[in-house]
Amino acid sequence: MRIGITGEKGFIATNLAQEINNQGHKFVSIDKSDYAESMMIYTDTDEVCVYTNNTESWTQLFKSLNLDCIVHNAAVVGTDVVALNPEHSINTNILGTQTIVEAANNCNMLTVYTGTTVVYDTYKYQETDILENSEIFPRTNYAVQKYAGEMMVRNNAKEWLVTRPLFAYGGIGDMNSLIAKSLFGVKNSIENIDIFLDQQKIKDYMHVADFCNSVIRLIDSNIRNEDFNITASNPHNTLEIVSIIEEVTGTSLENVIKWHPETDYLGNHRLSNQKFIDFMEFSNVRTLSEGINQSWQSI
Repeated sequence: MRIGITGEKGFIATNLAQEINNQGHKFVSIDKSDYAESMMIYTDTDEVCVYTNNTESWTQLFKSLNLDCIVHNAAVVGTDVVALNPEHSINTNILGTQTIVEAANNCNMLTVYTGTTVVYDTYKYQETDILENSEIFPRTNYAVQKYAGEMMVRNNAKEWLVTRPLFAYGGIGDMNSLIAKSLFGVKNSIENIDIFLDQQKIKDYMHVADFCNSVIRLIDSNIRNEDFNITASNPHNTLEIVSIIEEVTGTSLENVIKWHPETDYLGNHRLSNQKFIDFMEFSNVRTLSEGINQSWQSI
């Protein structure tokens, strides 16, 4: 299949593009295409803008590239970033999604939407795993917009898949997670790196390559018009994650990390990937120790 990605310079998109080619498909760059460079409007970060280009323009771009599938990954992400840029984020996350869906429909393409698990009422699921049918209650503007984008896809796309990652780390371009920041601090002897987590809470980190492989397996399947929470289902207390990092690096993180537990509005956050297993029959992901070791070796 010929697969394009919106927001292709992003963390997940960069790693997904690599895995698409590794799995025998063809990643087709939108941003570097001749049609886009001559006909489309770009953002300040040199990506084709999802909302300033209209549906007709995106339709012609998709046709020129002969795409079979578009992974709609472009989004303004982060609670603080969205709050500081309300108009831009709404245009990108909601109106841009509508434009991509309409263009994909015109080309009879599969739309794969990269969602987020913060759309769920995480306060209600502090002691249990979140399922696909768990209660929705987006509590930030970012979560509200991403949920609106997801519903735009589910209600309007002819063929669609929704995939929601949780705490992806590793791979190319990861500088935001607890794991990446800690490894960077150890490697460069940096102290007091701000980590905006409660060290007592449970998180479920998944290597980005495992998330990307899961997305490609869904695209390869005959499954359509379904949503999936994609996770390692290997949750750890945050301090346990720190202990694994210390074991892998042979270095104490006591002076590397500066905790800000009061900012951890999600608290315990873990998912069940049982629906993915039921549909795909198995889920093969690396352990947290394996993934952290791989990340450490790569840097």
